[in-house]
Amino acid sequence: MDIPYDLIHKLENKYGTMMNVPESDPLLIELHKKIGIKNIKHTSHRKSYKRHYVPHYYDDEIIELNRKGYSINEINYMTKRSNQTISNILHNFGLKTKDPYIGIYKGIYISSLQNLLYWGIKARNAIEVNRKTNQQFATKRYHWCDLSEGDKFMIRGNNTEIFTK
Repeated sequence: MDIPYDLIHKLENKYGTMMNVPESDPLLIELHKKIGIKNIKHTSHRKSYKRHYVPHYYDDEIIELNRKGYSINEINYMTKRSNQTISNILHNFGLKTKDPYIGIYKGIYISSLQNLLYWGIKARNAIEVNRKTNQQFATKRYHWCDLSEGDKFMIRGNNTEIFTK
């Protein structure tokens, strides 16, 4: 089978890439016939739609609040922007939200009750933790910006290492 490169080059010159060629283009139909493709089903993934991001004046504020460790709902409350808008901005800049810290145990900020396995404490809720630690677990929501330089913390999913800010 000979591949009709001339048709491919014509289509690429016309549309930039083969992904942008509409299924109804006569040259594409001719190309399909020449290489023996029959009954092409229309698929949504055939054409690449790249959304172009338009910057907003409030992007920097949202990025800064995210850097400080606030959740999407908290940023929504502070900036009066929708959760979807905030999610889109974070996605377009390749950012993710940080997990909040749920309390302090022995001077270390804890982001998950699973972090307490480091000390051999297994609990399902904060009440159970306080019972097992004689009320040493201080339950309060903390953000990354609440931690001072030199504070120790643990991250979700890591029960073996303590980090320092």
